[in-house]
This record gives sequence, C-alpha cells and structure tokens, in this order.
Amino acid sequence: MANLAYQAVLFLVLVFLLREVIRLNEASNTFPHSPPTAIFAFGDSLSDTGNAIQAFPFYASSENSPYGSTFFHAPTGRFSDGRLIIDFIASKWGFPFIEPYFKDVFPNYKHGVNFAVAGATVQNITEPIPFFLPMQTDHFVRFKRSVYALLNTTSRYAALHVPTKEAFRDGTYMIFIGINDILSGLFDHDLAPSVVKEKTVPLVVAGISKAVQDLHKEEAKNFLIFNVPAVGCMPMVLAMASQGPFNSTDKMGCLKEYNAVADFGNKELEKSLINIKKHEKDINVMVIADLYSFYLDAIKSPASYGFKESEKLKACCGYGGDPFNYFPPISCGKDPAAKTCSKPREYMSWDGIHFTDAFSQKFVEEIMEKMHYLKAIGA
Repeated sequence: MANLAYQAVLFLVLVFLLREVIRLNEASNTFPHSPPTAIFAFGDSLSDTGNAIQAFPFYASSENSPYGSTFFHAPTGRFSDGRLIIDFIASKWGFPFIEPYFKDVFPNYKHGVNFAVAGATVQNITEPIPFFLPMQTDHFVRFKRSVYALLNTTSRYAALHVPTKEAFRDGTYMIFIGINDILSGLFDHDLAPSVVKEKTVPLVVAGISKAVQDLHKEEAKNFLIFNVPAVGCMPMVLAMASQGPFNSTDKMGCLKEYNAVADFGNKELEKSLINIKKHEKDINVMVIADLYSFYLDAIKSPASYGFKESEKLKACCGYGGDPFNYFPPISCGKDPAAKTCSKPREYMSWDGIHFTDAFSQKFVEEIMEKMHYLKAIGA
C-alpha cells in the first residue's frame, strides 16, 4: 500500500515537471532533466535574482561585496554568496538563470520571468518595499498581456526573447514567500509567537491561496510552492530572540516557539492548497517543496549534507563570532567590519537569514535527484 502511494506521488510530480507521460524504471530514483516550458517565480529575497537592486539602486546589501563571491565572483542582487534555489532548479532543467522582471538591459524571458523582490511580503505591510505578492501577480498579468500582443505581430524579437502562449499554460509557477510577514510580526511589531499564529498566519495563508487562484485564472495549471523555513534555526532570529521571553530551545539549539509558528503556518497553507486542488479540477499538479523539513534535517545532521556541526547555527558573513556571528548594526555587505568565513560551503546560513550557495544546491539535489521533501497536493 505504501509503495502504491509513493508511485502515485512520484507520477504526479513527474507530470508537473515534464508535462508528458513518462515511464520510469523503478530502480532509478533520478530526477528527469526534461524541463517544463517556462518558469514564472514569485517571492522575496530567497528567490530574488536582481529585482530589488533595479527597483532600489544602491540600497540593498546584495548589491555589495561579498554577496555573489562564491559563484559569480561579484554581486548580482542575489542575497547569497552564490546561487539561489531557483537558480539550481533552472540549471537542472537546462535553462539559463531566470531573468528578473526589472532587468533593464537586454532581458531574455524565453524561459520565464522572476517577479520576486527582496523584502516582499504576502500582505501590503512593509516599507519601503511595495512589491507585495498581489502586485507581483499583477506584474505577471501585465507582462502576459504585453507578450500576447507582441506574439500577434511578426516581431523576430518575440520569437527569441519571450515565452510562447503555450508556456503560460504549461509552465511551472513557483511561489516562495511568507517568511517576511512572520518576521515582521515577531520583530517589527514585537508580537508573541502565539499572536503571530492567530493574527498573521491566516492572512499569509489567504494571500498565497489567492495568488494561486488568481494565477489559475490566467491559465496556470502547474504550481511548485515552497513552505516557510524553520525560522527558529536562523542565526538572525537566534541572535535577536535568545535573550527574550520566548527563548526555549530544542536539542538542536533552535527556538521552539518560533519554529512552531512556521510549522503551523505551513500546515495551514497545505490545508488551504488541498481545498483549492479539490475545487479546481483542471489544476494539473500542485507540489509543496518542504524547505522547513529539509532545514531541520540539515541542522540535526549537518555532516550528512556536507556542513560543519560547529557552524550550523552561525552566519558565514557577519559580526560577533560565536554563537551566531550575527549583530544587526554590523551587517554583511553594509559594514566592512562584517567579515566573511573562509569556507562558505561548510555553512548553511550566508548572512544570518539567507542561505549559502551550498545549502541551496543540497536542497535542490534532494528534491530533484532524490525526490525527497516533496508533497504532492491531492495525490
């Protein structure tokens, strides 16, 4: 019975990824390399590949060294030492990196568009970042209409640089957002974790669910949705909350009540997505990428994923040394006193909240090669 259930989940995920019927050898657990037609991404700094630095020049720390130093050897607007999860997924599918929507010089959107903006929230609650999730989906609608108009002409540019009409119907729609809403409630508004569960989480779940429904109205049928990571294990949260009233930790050293907020929100989102899938019969596949569980597993057993036990709760780029190497007034990319570790690949956290190139690579290997940490909704 368990084997049949596994095969059902595997089949749905493969349909989502390939958009065609594929027969797999059961002895192989390798993720197929055939790509979808395009990727359309929505989110925050965990998936922003350059929108924030275009929208707010010379403002974001990701525009400065040492961001980008590991892979690109220069800042690119990504909040990491290198690539993000979306970059590794695109590469696995044989795509170039997905271009940010705000790119101003020779953009190529043939394989999709990234609408994610660092600092974005599901709700319209953050300043000075106005690009909350509903605005990102509005950007998508405007983009789609512009592309359709262009495709109705004889433009050679259209054939080479924008998605096809089929790509909008058959592409993969990635949503990776919600952590900033939670952190804003916990720290900007100084709410207790229980209050964030009660007040913030329902709004986040409703907002993401509405985005899925709005995109579905625009013919989107394939969704990959990332849940919120275990915030109680992030160096920034540990440094800022360890001396506060909700500082109880688990055996791994993570803050239990903060992780409980993310876990609760993820479960509520899953329930909502199940309901959407039940009522929207023509959604082909909806999959949750379980970043929350992967992060906890990596914290629990760092060496299994190539990370160092002593650095599992520390930022690679930061200030203050042990235990978290995070001090808000002296932040990575903003203050030269914030130093970079010598071996970023041994760290999970790059700057206290964003992940290293190595962490993102490991997570994508887990979901795309080993088919782990994937939940097929409605399977």
